[in-house]
Amino acid sequence: MKKEVHSSAKPTKSIIFVALLWTLQSVGRFIFGYLSAITPGGLLDVEVAQITIQIINTMFFLLGILGCIAVVGLLMRRKWGIWTTVFVSVLTILFDIWGVTIQFTAAMGFVIPVISLLILLAKRSQLQVSMK
Repeated sequence: MKKEVHSSAKPTKSIIFVALLWTLQSVGRFIFGYLSAITPGGLLDVEVAQITIQIINTMFFLLGILGCIAVVGLLMRRKWGIWTTVFVSVLTILFDIWGVTIQFTAAMGFVIPVISLLILLAKRSQLQVSMK
């Protein structure tokens, strides 16, 4: 049996910063998903099929939920928190690449995932030591 060791060490400043970014990203996704769901025709500047609006809203909520899960994992200093952050970052980038084909403002969604991936990549050796 593997015994899990709990340490009282705090998350690093980098992890706290990434967690803060993903908290903002997740809250933003929830807000946009909600506003899009209650606005007839969604929040897009262009007219699209109802199924497209439903896919966008679903992805907003899914990415918001996954972002919150990643934040919890990061703040608990778990390796799965880093992997969830990487996964949700890549998924967000892919979703926003598709989103840019509909409306250019979707490019704003790249900012937090790219910053997060760059920080995690730059600090990977430090994080391997500090994460469980």
